[in-house]
Amino acid sequence: MRKNISKSLRVAATAFSTAILAGTALSGAAQAAPAGGAGAMACGYYETSDTAYYGHCGSGSVIIEIDINWSYEEEYRCVGQGETTLGTASRIVYAHSIGTC
Repeated sequence: MRKNISKSLRVAATAFSTAILAGTALSGAAQAAPAGGAGAMACGYYETSDTAYYGHCGSGSVIIEIDINWSYEEEYRCVGQGETTLGTASRIVYAHSIGTC
């Protein structure tokens, strides 16, 4: 009986680990360029090979905080629904919504 419990626990642990790894792989997808290329908008921050974008998929307008590379500076912008070009991907580290505007 003890062998059966151990086997059941191993199967459950393997299934759990697989689910965690799949979720981790999907969580980085918003940072990659959208599948359709520069013309296809993704939600949130994303980059192409040389340009950084923020895609606001919600309604209304939001304030985004833009982290600048090689500094402790941030920029803030009020953006509406749709795609906003932030600048060169080498200059922009990340951007995220911090509230409404």
